[in-house]
Amino acid sequence: MIVWRDEIDHTNTLPDLTEEILRDVESRLGVKLPESYIELIRTQNGGFIEQCELPVTLNGLDDTIVIDSIMGVSLYEGLVESKILLKEWGVEDERLIAFAGDGHYFLMFDYRDEAVPKIALLDTTAEKIDVRFDSFEQFTEALRVIETDAFVGVIEGETLLDYAQNLLYSEATSEKTFGANIWLNSLDVLDVNELVMTLLTWMDDDTLRETAISTIQSTIISRRLRQKELIEAFFRSLLEREDAYSKQCYEETINILENGIEPD
Repeated sequence: MIVWRDEIDHTNTLPDLTEEILRDVESRLGVKLPESYIELIRTQNGGFIEQCELPVTLNGLDDTIVIDSIMGVSLYEGLVESKILLKEWGVEDERLIAFAGDGHYFLMFDYRDEAVPKIALLDTTAEKIDVRFDSFEQFTEALRVIETDAFVGVIEGETLLDYAQNLLYSEATSEKTFGANIWLNSLDVLDVNELVMTLLTWMDDDTLRETAISTIQSTIISRRLRQKELIEAFFRSLLEREDAYSKQCYEETINILENGIEPD
């Protein structure tokens, strides 16, 4: 089940969907989007959802991906960017339309066989596409909401730093990733260098690497991380890896720094 988070994603949450924009985008994509997807984005047009787990097979191994956002629909953002996005990963077939993903994987509406799309998974590491579900409804039913009740919240007398550190240095992977997110969103009061130094130790951990890369990249792009040694250590770690996601993150971040692109 997909539930939008109360926290608005100002980057990816698009203006309210109108019938005119929906029909225009469907015409440009050459498809009829699933009604269940349309109903979802009528309530909020893309952005953060309550984090969900989805059992998958990645690079030939049983794995679980975390889905925390869904793309919306507008004339210039969201689903209409799918062609450019997927082309970077060698997918030229315009009958595949990405609606979620982070570079490690993409979930796509698959119109290759029918007018009503199946849901396919692109494993960017293995460069493999697998049809996973017969419909968007079946996909949403397979999602498992990640329970956060087990996380210890800030209690009376506990500082935000104590709370974030308890999560970041926990033994549980789910708490670690949650702590990284809490810390990233609190950088106005928490030390970015401590966060990044910890995340760099995650780069050799298959279950934590993706969170480490995306979080460190965010601190660099937002210009919050200024310590040259940590930035260089991050780049070295990315260059040591041969997967497409690490390569993409390296090239994106270098491009932003070299061209003085300001964050949104």
